Amino acid sequence: MSIPNRAVEKVRLLRKIERQRGELSQAGSDWLDATEKADHYWVKLVEMRKYLVVGSSLLAVYGIRHPSAVIRWSRRAFGIWGTVKLFRKTIGNK
Repeated sequence: MSIPNRAVEKVRLLRKIERQRGELSQAGSDWLDATEKADHYWVKLVEMRKYLVVGSSLLAVYGIRHPSAVIRWSRRAFGIWGTVKLFRKTIGNK
């Protein structure tokens, strides 16, 4: 390979690298846009971590003393959650 061919090849490769960097930057922006909602909820969950730890500890202690009440309230909570999801799905389609 002669020296002029190396210079041409170097320029071609540098342009290819520059184009790939631009594509990578655009893909990174698209990724951040696509995951923005999930990131928002993740931040909220991390902010609530200490309250969730305290709440789950209290629920565990209460559950040891009153297991049937915890089971009954958990069934009610899942029932309400399912009803809300059903209403959202039904009303949201219109």
